[in-house]
Amino acid sequence: MSERTFDVIVMGAGAPGEECAGRTADGLETAMVENHLVGGECSYYACMPSKALLRPAEAVAETERIPGAKEAVTGDLDAAAVLARRDEIIHDLDDSGQLPWLEDRGIPLYRGHGRLDGERRVRVGDDVLEARRAVVIATGSAAAVPPIDGLADASPWTNR
Repeated sequence: MSERTFDVIVMGAGAPGEECAGRTADGLETAMVENHLVGGECSYYACMPSKALLRPAEAVAETERIPGAKEAVTGDLDAAAVLARRDEIIHDLDDSGQLPWLEDRGIPLYRGHGRLDGERRVRVGDDVLEARRAVVIATGSAAAVPPIDGLADASPWTNR
């Protein structure tokens, strides 16, 4: 088991956690804890991939409204190509491209499920981290499927 002390420990490496860690690392010794992907929901499941799926249809629709350009639209969207572009944007769920900003700021990343283990203490596997000043909980959210009969069995679409 290893123990380390930091000024601030940020649990969650989504957009809010990244912003917090980036600001606190400017003068305070900061650590980041992430269970899944650095970049969070927005980068891999919500904001960026949804826009990658919506933009091609929007571009075609806009082009079809412009005289002189609409005639150039002769076929349907290539769904496989649109999905491939989405996968390219989310790097096939590989967050290695997100790591240099942590390294550049001297923020160590602890991968795993962080658990509060006392006042200003976080346990990540065998590692115990202690914060001199604060533990920031920026762990995000999960989709809530309402308790409507049959809805969960219908596999409703969520951001995941």
